[in-house]
Amino acid sequence: MAAIPTPRSPPAPIVTTDKCFIRGFAARDVGPLAAAANHAEISMYMTNRFPHPYTAENARFWVDFAAGQSPAVNFAICTPDGAFAGSIGLTPGKDVEYRTWEVGYWVAREHWGKGIAASALAAFTAWAFHEFPDLLRIEAGVHGENAASARVLERAGYVREGVRRKAVYKRGQVRDYIMYGFVREEPREGSGEEEELPSTEKTA
Repeated sequence: MAAIPTPRSPPAPIVTTDKCFIRGFAARDVGPLAAAANHAEISMYMTNRFPHPYTAENARFWVDFAAGQSPAVNFAICTPDGAFAGSIGLTPGKDVEYRTWEVGYWVAREHWGKGIAASALAAFTAWAFHEFPDLLRIEAGVHGENAASARVLERAGYVREGVRRKAVYKRGQVRDYIMYGFVREEPREGSGEEEELPSTEKTA
């Protein structure tokens, strides 16, 4: 009798913390990704490129896209026991801002309040500066009402730099857009403490 093939192992972690580890996406993530992302609370502060409802087809597209990137800049966040917990990634800048990249992340609802987002963001930021020597700055923006994500950024060492007033429109609401940055020459330590609603405006 032929042996039953075993599922392919997921990629090795790029970083590991006491609260999570971050690894490349794998085919086995399609189902967990679709289930975790398909909530209005997850997409509420995302760009409109993040679909809602979030279907298995959306998840399959994203997994294939992220797994095929070179260099890889979008990853899965997992709990210490290996459960899928969210996503984190970078968008490279262009033109004169090509050495400034944007970070975005989100964590599944069942993992809110455990400090995963801040822990992942702090470790991922350090990894990015190490892996990409030309990178000078990582930045992120949060909607004015998204206080939890602002706390995540601050705990990870990001500095609040300014407010773009009435800059975004989402689900019938006009919101300010708060800008955060982390500059290579000014390293700061994040505490990775607990947060409630971890997400920034990033596709996944």
